[in-house]
Amino acid sequence: MIHRKVLLLLFLIGLSILGLARFDARANQTIIKVPLDYPTIQEAIDHANPGDTVSVSAGTYYENLYINKNLTLTGENAETTIINGVGGWYGIEVNSSSVTITGFTIVNATLGIYLYKSTGCIVSHNNITTSHIRVGQDEGIWLYASNDSVAISNIVHDVGWRGIVLCGYSSEDSVTLNTVKDCGTGIAVSGKDNFICHNNFVNNQNQTEILDPPHYYNIWNNTNEGNYWSDYKGADANQDGIGNTPYIIGANNTDYHPLMGMYLQFEIASQAQTYTVTTICNSTITNFAYGTPSAGEISFNTTGSDGTNGFCRIVIPTALFAPDCPILVDGSPPLTRNNLPLSNSTYTYIYFTFANTTHKIIVVPEFPTTLALLIIALVIPATLAITKRRLKPEHSGAKPRPPQN
Repeated sequence: MIHRKVLLLLFLIGLSILGLARFDARANQTIIKVPLDYPTIQEAIDHANPGDTVSVSAGTYYENLYINKNLTLTGENAETTIINGVGGWYGIEVNSSSVTITGFTIVNATLGIYLYKSTGCIVSHNNITTSHIRVGQDEGIWLYASNDSVAISNIVHDVGWRGIVLCGYSSEDSVTLNTVKDCGTGIAVSGKDNFICHNNFVNNQNQTEILDPPHYYNIWNNTNEGNYWSDYKGADANQDGIGNTPYIIGANNTDYHPLMGMYLQFEIASQAQTYTVTTICNSTITNFAYGTPSAGEISFNTTGSDGTNGFCRIVIPTALFAPDCPILVDGSPPLTRNNLPLSNSTYTYIYFTFANTTHKIIVVPEFPTTLALLIIALVIPATLAITKRRLKPEHSGAKPRPPQN
């Protein structure tokens, strides 16, 4: 009997230890902070468990990072969280699947972010320049034999050789919403079935390079839109922001809907909902804001070369803006304004023009919320006052006369 009780006790202790171990394993899948928990990013990566998040505070970190486990590496702010590769080969090297890297500026490394045989990774919202270290070998984002990965919303600039590279037959990757400028080559591709759309390729010596085998097919546009190529010479006869002739990249590689201006995407929030606003514009857009200076309005600045014609195609959600909502350029209507046939029940596509210089653009709701509240605040008290006045009996100081028979 005692022997049986001892066995039962040992069994319960074993279950307790196993439960604690499982609890500890779950607890370890947590957020590791740099420099709060570890002074360097690499130390935090080395001590992280698969699935952890390494969160890096703003600052400059002189490191060459190596990631060999699935985790998320996130910077506090891409402009102020800086990885300086101190002249080494890699800013960040990844040899693992399911790694996310977001929110960093990476400088002073031959290869900014290098994915080696890594599947299902995400590289987003990073600012990368190699400072022309090892010219002819430097690359911004390099995917080698890495499939089903995503490079989105990165800025790659001033790279001596190639800005973004998909090689080693990297296939079925997605490259979207990136800006690649002032590089030797904008993007080089050797794989197939990659989706490359809504990127801006600006002032690169060579915009594209198709590596062997050249017959592989990649997708360079969606149904209506492709990429912006600063050397595109086509026209836009129907004024919708999309070129009328394709941009030829190579055999089996063509952008059939090249953009006439840089493509930008913004997220705006209203009443616990998030909406997307996109622009195609041949002027530089800055200071995009929603809800300032007035509630419900979109505002942004445009800057272009004086004496040239500027245009902007903006796509706005119908949940917040009526299709015929006013658009103001420095407080006045634009030179021309057209709602495009692509408009639907969810989004309105608007194309408008202006003489290029520096402008303040405001998109006004058809009936702004602040104006509605102001009208209500004025009308209701006035209505009540008039009603009370009509109901109140008149007093002249004389006694009322009796009715005449």
